[in-house]
Amino acid sequence: MRFDSVSRSTLEQISSALRQRALRAGRAVTKYLDCGTRMVRLVCHSPVLLRHVERQMTCALRDHADTFDATLVVWQERSTADAAFSLLQVLDAARYRKERLARLTGAGLPPERQQIFDESRLRYWPFLDVHPDDGSLSAFDPATNTYYYAVENLEPEEFIKRGHVFVQLLFRICNVPGSSLVHGAVVGLNDVGVLLCAFGYRGKSTLSVHALLDGFDYVSDDYLVLGRKAGDALRAWPIYSIIALSPQAYQAMYDTFRGKFISNNARKDKYMFNIAAYHERFRAAYPVRLAMFPNICDCAEPSIEEGYRELCIEELAFSTLNNFGNGRDALTVGKLYDFVRDLPFYRFNLSRNIAHNTRCLREFLENR
Repeated sequence: MRFDSVSRSTLEQISSALRQRALRAGRAVTKYLDCGTRMVRLVCHSPVLLRHVERQMTCALRDHADTFDATLVVWQERSTADAAFSLLQVLDAARYRKERLARLTGAGLPPERQQIFDESRLRYWPFLDVHPDDGSLSAFDPATNTYYYAVENLEPEEFIKRGHVFVQLLFRICNVPGSSLVHGAVVGLNDVGVLLCAFGYRGKSTLSVHALLDGFDYVSDDYLVLGRKAGDALRAWPIYSIIALSPQAYQAMYDTFRGKFISNNARKDKYMFNIAAYHERFRAAYPVRLAMFPNICDCAEPSIEEGYRELCIEELAFSTLNNFGNGRDALTVGKLYDFVRDLPFYRFNLSRNIAHNTRCLREFLENR
C-alpha cells in the first residue's frame, strides 16, 4: 500500500504515533554515535537492541556529546503487523474502519506493507516503510531530523541477517554535501590511506584484517564514512567494530587473531567478529591517498599495477548504491566521483597467500 504526497500534519501524526509505540516498548537509554562527519543521538528503548549496537558499533558509541545532527529512535516492535494496522488509521481512515470491521468479523486480510513517498521533498527514500513480512519499520520526520527504526526479532542469528546495524539509515544521515557512508575498506601506513574499492567477495575484508594484524593503520573492512572539506584531503572515519571473515581466512589468522565471535551471519559462509581488542590501531579522519581495486587471481605472487581508474570508481559507487538499495541516486554517484577522481588508481592482484598479499602492500607503501 503506497501513499504519495501526504500532508505535513499527517507526518506529524505518524511521528507522534511512533514515539508512543517506542515508549510502550520500554524505558529509553540515550547514547551517541560518532559517525565522523555527523553525530547521531541514539534513543534506544530496548536493552537487547542496545547490546547489538554495543557489539557492532563499539568504536562509534559515546555516552555524551555537546551537539548532534540527527536523532535515531529505536525499539523492539512486538508486531509490525499491528503497527501497520494502527498507522492506517492516520493514513486512510475510511480503509481503517473497513479493515477494523473485517477483523471483528474474522474476515480481515493480513496487513500490507505501507510506504509513504514524496519525491518532491525526499528523493528516492520513503518517509515511512512498515514491512510486516520482514518484521521491520523505519520512518523519517524531516521537521525534527528524527529517524525511527524498529524490528521484531532480535535473536542474534536472525538480527545479524540484516547486516550492519542501522547501515541504511546511517547512509541517509551521513549522505550530505561533503560526506557519505560508502561500501569500501581503508587501511594504511604513515598517514597514507588505501581505499579498497570492490563489491563483496573480492577480498577486501581478508586483506584489511590481515593488514590490521600486521600493524597497519585501520579504518574499516566494509563500511566507512568518506568526507572532504574544501581544500582538504579526502578522509575516512570508522563506524563499526565488526568484521566478516570467511572460514578459510579465519583459520589462516587463528593463531594471532583476538576478535570476539558474534555470529556466523546465518549464512555459513562468513563469520562475524567484534574487533574492539584492536581499537588502538583504528584511525579517524584518516587521509586517503590512493585507491585500489582488489582482484583475486591464481597468480603465484601478488602484484600491484597502476591504472584502472574507471574500474575503481565504478566498483566504489555501484557497490555503495547496491548495498543501500538506491541505484538511481545519481547525485551520490557524482559526489563519490568528485571525492576520488584525483587519486592515483591501482589494481591489486591478490594471490591465495594472505600473508604475501599483506607483505606486498606494505612494500608498495614503504617504497612509493
